[in-house]
Amino acid sequence: MKEIIKSEVNLSDEIYELFLNSSIRKKVKKNQILFNPNRATNKILFVETGILRGYRIIDDKEFTHHFYFSDWFATDFESFLKGNPSQIYIETLTNTIFYEFNKKDFIDLYKKHHQLEKLGRIIAEKAYLSTVEKLLDMQIFSLKQRYNSLIKKNPDLFQKVPQKHIASYLGVSEQSLSRIKNNLIS
Repeated sequence: MKEIIKSEVNLSDEIYELFLNSSIRKKVKKNQILFNPNRATNKILFVETGILRGYRIIDDKEFTHHFYFSDWFATDFESFLKGNPSQIYIETLTNTIFYEFNKKDFIDLYKKHHQLEKLGRIIAEKAYLSTVEKLLDMQIFSLKQRYNSLIKKNPDLFQKVPQKHIASYLGVSEQSLSRIKNNLIS
């Protein structure tokens, strides 16, 4: 985490230690729900190892909106920023190690240390850009192009995540995703 954060903002070792000490390091097995809907999100996670999935349930059907990977932050940003009840679940797809930060402690650190406020801005900007990129992909690119883009960005995703979650993320049925994969292989 230290190298990742210091690559984004210039932090002294002392400020980094304050930041680190405000978190709790947790190890969680796969298929565990970390965030539930209908409550305001009051924590943000730094994923050290593992893959998380953010999803909604609408009419008893799951819709994957985001995967969270090692070496970056995960939360329901809308709920975290606005304090509104969350609309998503976040679950572990693999055994995962993460640092958990309480929102109040995170905000207090922003106020005391300008560099950490900058880190918060960068985290939010990356979350926003990721969402915009996915929206544009869904509007502009074919399923085959979206699939190839996802493979290029996250090659191990297809070995570690069930196909149904990837299909949901791409906005298609598992059968459509299977056809695309089979056409690319043959």
